[in-house]
Amino acid sequence: MKFSIITPTYKRRDLIDRTIQSVLHQSYIDWEMIIVNDSPDDSSYQTLPSSLTDPRIHYYVNDVNCGVNYSRNRALGNIAKDSDWVIFLDDDDYLAPDALATLHELAIAHPDCKWFVTNRAYANEVPVTRYPEPETWYSYIKDVLILKRCRGDVTHCIKTSLLTNIRYSKYIKQAEEWLFYYQIALREKMFYHNHNSTLTDGYDEVSGLNFRKRTHAEQIETLRAFIREGHELCLLHHPTFLIYLGMRILRIILK
Repeated sequence: MKFSIITPTYKRRDLIDRTIQSVLHQSYIDWEMIIVNDSPDDSSYQTLPSSLTDPRIHYYVNDVNCGVNYSRNRALGNIAKDSDWVIFLDDDDYLAPDALATLHELAIAHPDCKWFVTNRAYANEVPVTRYPEPETWYSYIKDVLILKRCRGDVTHCIKTSLLTNIRYSKYIKQAEEWLFYYQIALREKMFYHNHNSTLTDGYDEVSGLNFRKRTHAEQIETLRAFIREGHELCLLHHPTFLIYLGMRILRIILK
Protein backbone atom coordinates (compact mmCIF):
# COMPACT_ATOMS: atom_id res chain seq x y z
CA MET A 1 0.00 0.00 0.00
CA LYS A 2 1.70 3.17 -1.22
CA PHE A 3 1.07 6.71 0.04
CA SER A 4 1.79 9.70 -2.20
CA ILE A 5 2.60 12.79 -0.14
CA ILE A 6 2.10 16.06 -2.00
CA THR A 7 3.93 19.18 -0.79
CA PRO A 8 3.87 22.49 -2.66
CA THR A 9 6.41 24.97 -1.34
CA TYR A 10 6.73 28.73 -1.69
CA LYS A 11 9.53 30.77 -0.11
CA ARG A 12 9.86 28.51 2.91
CA ARG A 13 13.31 27.06 2.37
CA ASP A 14 13.93 27.40 6.10
CA LEU A 15 11.01 25.07 6.88
CA ILE A 16 10.87 22.56 4.04
CA ASP A 17 13.81 20.51 5.38
CA ARG A 18 11.86 19.71 8.54
CA THR A 19 8.85 18.69 6.46
CA ILE A 20 10.99 16.36 4.37
CA GLN A 21 12.70 14.86 7.41
CA SER A 22 9.33 14.08 8.97
CA VAL A 23 8.49 11.98 5.92
CA LEU A 24 11.88 10.27 5.84
CA HIS A 25 11.47 9.27 9.48
CA GLN A 26 8.10 7.57 9.03
CA SER A 27 7.89 4.11 10.57
CA TYR A 28 5.93 3.01 7.48
CA ILE A 29 8.20 3.02 4.44
CA ASP A 30 6.05 2.49 1.32
CA TRP A 31 5.60 6.10 0.24
CA GLU A 32 6.64 8.69 -2.29
CA MET A 33 6.91 12.43 -1.74
CA ILE A 34 6.25 14.92 -4.52
CA ILE A 35 7.56 18.43 -3.88
CA VAL A 36 6.62 21.28 -6.23
CA ASN A 37 8.62 24.49 -5.79
CA ASP A 38 6.46 27.50 -6.70
CA SER A 39 9.16 30.09 -6.00
CA PRO A 40 11.59 29.67 -8.93
CA ASP A 41 13.12 33.09 -8.24
CA ASP A 42 14.15 32.14 -4.68
CA SER A 43 17.85 31.28 -4.83
CA SER A 44 17.79 29.69 -1.38
CA TYR A 45 16.18 26.60 -2.93
CA GLN A 46 19.22 25.93 -5.13
CA THR A 47 20.76 23.70 -2.48
CA LEU A 48 17.62 21.61 -2.00
CA PRO A 49 17.91 19.14 -4.94
CA SER A 50 21.36 17.94 -3.85
CA SER A 51 19.98 17.02 -0.43
CA LEU A 52 17.16 14.91 -1.86
CA THR A 53 19.07 11.65 -2.13
CA ASP A 54 16.16 9.32 -1.32
CA PRO A 55 14.70 8.01 -4.62
CA ARG A 56 11.21 8.14 -3.15
CA ILE A 57 11.33 11.95 -3.24
CA HIS A 58 10.51 13.70 -6.52
CA TYR A 59 11.20 17.40 -6.97
CA TYR A 60 9.69 19.80 -9.52
CA VAL A 61 10.12 23.54 -10.04
CA ASN A 62 7.47 25.71 -11.71
CA ASP A 63 8.78 28.03 -14.43
CA VAL A 64 6.91 30.95 -12.85
CA ASN A 65 4.91 31.46 -9.68
CA CYS A 66 1.59 29.73 -10.39
CA GLY A 67 -0.01 29.36 -6.96
CA VAL A 68 -0.57 26.49 -4.58
CA ASN A 69 -3.55 25.08 -6.48
CA TYR A 70 -1.59 24.72 -9.71
CA SER A 71 1.32 23.19 -7.78
CA ARG A 72 -0.91 20.58 -6.15
CA ASN A 73 -2.46 19.76 -9.51
CA ARG A 74 1.00 19.35 -11.03
CA ALA A 75 1.92 16.94 -8.26
CA LEU A 76 -1.32 14.99 -8.74
CA GLY A 77 -0.38 14.57 -12.39
CA ASN A 78 2.96 13.02 -11.42
CA ILE A 79 2.03 10.48 -8.77
CA ALA A 80 3.20 6.90 -9.24
CA LYS A 81 0.96 4.47 -11.11
CA ASP A 82 1.00 2.14 -8.11
CA SER A 83 -0.11 4.86 -5.68
CA ASP A 84 -2.99 3.90 -3.39
CA TRP A 85 -3.49 6.99 -1.23
CA VAL A 86 -2.80 10.72 -1.51
CA ILE A 87 -1.91 12.95 1.45
CA PHE A 88 -1.52 16.73 1.24
CA LEU A 89 1.24 18.10 3.46
CA ASP A 90 1.97 21.84 3.64
CA ASP A 91 5.58 23.01 3.62
CA ASP A 92 5.28 24.54 7.10
CA ASP A 93 3.80 21.37 8.62
CA TYR A 94 5.32 18.00 9.43
CA LEU A 95 4.09 14.45 9.92
CA ALA A 96 4.00 12.65 13.24
CA PRO A 97 6.39 9.65 13.12
CA ASP A 98 3.50 7.16 13.10
CA ALA A 99 1.23 9.10 10.73
CA LEU A 100 1.51 6.74 7.75
CA ALA A 101 1.46 3.63 9.93
CA THR A 102 -1.76 4.83 11.53
CA LEU A 103 -3.36 5.58 8.17
CA HIS A 104 -2.24 2.19 6.88
CA GLU A 105 -3.96 0.50 9.82
CA LEU A 106 -7.10 2.57 9.20
CA ALA A 107 -7.19 1.56 5.55
CA ILE A 108 -7.00 -2.11 6.51
CA ALA A 109 -9.63 -1.75 9.23
CA HIS A 110 -12.04 0.13 6.93
CA PRO A 111 -11.54 -1.36 3.45
CA ASP A 112 -14.63 0.39 2.03
CA CYS A 113 -13.46 3.86 3.03
CA LYS A 114 -11.89 6.09 0.37
CA TRP A 115 -11.44 9.25 2.43
CA PHE A 116 -9.91 9.47 5.89
CA VAL A 117 -9.38 12.62 7.92
CA THR A 118 -7.24 12.87 11.03
CA ASN A 119 -6.09 15.73 13.22
CA ARG A 120 -3.85 18.61 12.41
CA ALA A 121 -2.35 19.69 15.74
CA TYR A 122 0.00 22.21 17.27
CA ALA A 123 3.50 21.11 18.20
CA ASN A 124 2.29 20.69 21.80
CA GLU A 125 -0.19 18.04 20.54
CA VAL A 126 -3.28 20.23 21.08
CA PRO A 127 -5.48 19.58 18.02
CA VAL A 128 -6.47 22.32 15.62
CA THR A 129 -9.18 19.93 14.41
CA ARG A 130 -12.53 20.18 16.19
CA TYR A 131 -14.97 17.42 15.22
CA PRO A 132 -17.92 16.46 17.49
CA GLU A 133 -17.24 12.72 17.67
CA PRO A 134 -14.28 10.50 16.70
CA GLU A 135 -14.39 7.23 14.79
CA THR A 136 -17.42 8.11 12.72
CA TRP A 137 -18.48 9.28 9.26
CA TYR A 138 -19.07 12.88 8.25
CA SER A 139 -20.38 14.67 5.20
CA TYR A 140 -17.95 17.35 4.08
CA ILE A 141 -20.76 19.28 2.41
CA LYS A 142 -23.23 19.20 5.29
CA ASP A 143 -20.98 19.07 8.35
CA VAL A 144 -18.09 21.27 7.19
CA LEU A 145 -19.45 23.69 4.59
CA ILE A 146 -23.11 24.19 5.48
CA LEU A 147 -23.69 23.45 9.17
CA LYS A 148 -20.07 24.02 10.22
CA ARG A 149 -20.25 21.29 12.85
CA CYS A 150 -16.67 20.35 12.00
CA ARG A 151 -14.03 23.06 12.24
CA GLY A 152 -10.29 23.44 11.97
CA ASP A 153 -7.88 21.99 9.44
CA VAL A 154 -7.48 18.24 9.12
CA THR A 155 -5.06 15.79 7.53
CA HIS A 156 -6.70 14.43 4.39
CA CYS A 157 -5.89 10.93 3.13
CA ILE A 158 -7.77 10.18 -0.08
CA LYS A 159 -7.89 7.09 -2.27
CA THR A 160 -5.84 7.82 -5.38
CA SER A 161 -8.42 6.30 -7.72
CA LEU A 162 -10.97 8.81 -6.42
CA LEU A 163 -8.89 11.72 -7.73
CA THR A 164 -8.57 10.59 -11.34
CA ASN A 165 -10.73 13.44 -12.67
CA ILE A 166 -10.71 15.82 -9.71
CA ARG A 167 -8.36 18.78 -9.43
CA TYR A 168 -7.98 22.03 -7.52
CA SER A 169 -9.40 25.25 -8.96
CA LYS A 170 -7.64 26.46 -12.09
CA TYR A 171 -9.08 29.98 -11.77
CA ILE A 172 -8.00 30.70 -8.19
CA LYS A 173 -4.29 30.61 -7.35
CA GLN A 174 -4.46 30.37 -3.58
CA ALA A 175 -6.67 28.59 -1.05
CA GLU A 176 -10.38 27.88 -1.61
CA GLU A 177 -9.71 24.14 -1.34
CA TRP A 178 -13.40 23.58 -0.59
CA LEU A 179 -14.22 23.28 -4.28
CA PHE A 180 -11.79 20.36 -4.58
CA TYR A 181 -13.22 18.57 -1.55
CA TYR A 182 -16.79 19.36 -2.60
CA GLN A 183 -16.30 17.29 -5.75
CA ILE A 184 -15.00 14.39 -3.68
CA ALA A 185 -17.87 14.76 -1.21
CA LEU A 186 -20.42 14.31 -3.99
CA ARG A 187 -19.12 10.74 -4.24
CA GLU A 188 -17.88 9.82 -0.77
CA LYS A 189 -18.24 10.58 2.92
CA MET A 190 -15.16 10.99 5.07
CA PHE A 191 -14.21 8.93 8.12
CA TYR A 192 -12.69 10.85 11.03
CA HIS A 193 -10.07 9.21 13.23
CA ASN A 194 -8.80 11.05 16.31
CA HIS A 195 -5.04 10.99 15.71
CA ASN A 196 -2.57 13.88 15.52
CA SER A 197 -1.10 13.05 12.12
CA THR A 198 0.08 16.50 11.03
CA LEU A 199 1.81 18.99 13.31
CA THR A 200 2.22 22.73 12.90
CA ASP A 201 3.93 25.53 14.83
CA GLY A 202 1.18 28.02 14.11
CA TYR A 203 -2.34 28.12 12.80
CA ASP A 204 -4.65 31.01 11.96
CA GLU A 205 -8.20 29.95 11.19
CA VAL A 206 -8.85 33.33 9.61
CA SER A 207 -5.69 33.68 7.57
CA GLY A 208 -4.76 36.42 5.15
CA LEU A 209 -6.02 34.25 2.32
CA ASN A 210 -9.41 33.81 3.95
CA PHE A 211 -12.40 35.11 2.02
CA ARG A 212 -13.43 37.44 4.83
CA LYS A 213 -10.06 39.21 4.74
CA ARG A 214 -10.20 40.01 1.03
CA THR A 215 -11.33 43.31 -0.40
CA HIS A 216 -14.86 43.63 -1.71
CA ALA A 217 -13.63 43.51 -5.32
CA GLU A 218 -11.52 40.42 -4.62
CA GLN A 219 -14.48 38.67 -3.03
CA ILE A 220 -16.69 39.42 -6.04
CA GLU A 221 -13.99 38.15 -8.40
CA THR A 222 -13.62 34.97 -6.33
CA LEU A 223 -17.37 34.33 -6.53
CA ARG A 224 -17.27 34.80 -10.29
CA ALA A 225 -14.50 32.22 -10.46
CA PHE A 226 -16.62 29.80 -8.40
CA ILE A 227 -19.58 30.23 -10.75
CA ARG A 228 -17.41 29.85 -13.84
CA GLU A 229 -15.75 26.72 -12.52
CA GLY A 230 -19.04 25.39 -11.16
CA HIS A 231 -20.52 25.72 -14.63
CA GLU A 232 -17.60 23.92 -16.27
CA LEU A 233 -17.77 21.12 -13.68
CA CYS A 234 -21.57 20.85 -13.96
CA LEU A 235 -22.01 21.70 -10.28
CA LEU A 236 -24.57 24.50 -10.59
CA HIS A 237 -27.49 22.06 -10.51
CA HIS A 238 -26.48 20.78 -7.07
CA PRO A 239 -28.60 22.55 -4.39
CA THR A 240 -25.81 22.43 -1.81
CA PHE A 241 -23.41 24.16 -4.19
CA LEU A 242 -25.89 27.00 -4.66
CA ILE A 243 -26.61 27.14 -0.92
CA TYR A 244 -22.93 27.52 -0.12
CA LEU A 245 -22.48 30.19 -2.79
CA GLY A 246 -25.47 31.98 -1.28
CA MET A 247 -23.79 31.89 2.12
CA ARG A 248 -20.67 33.46 0.62
CA ILE A 249 -22.73 36.17 -1.10
CA LEU A 250 -24.49 36.92 2.18
CA ARG A 251 -21.11 37.48 3.82
CA ILE A 252 -20.34 40.19 1.26
CA ILE A 253 -23.71 41.87 1.76
CA LEU A 254 -23.40 41.88 5.54
CA LYS A 255 -19.76 42.98 5.59
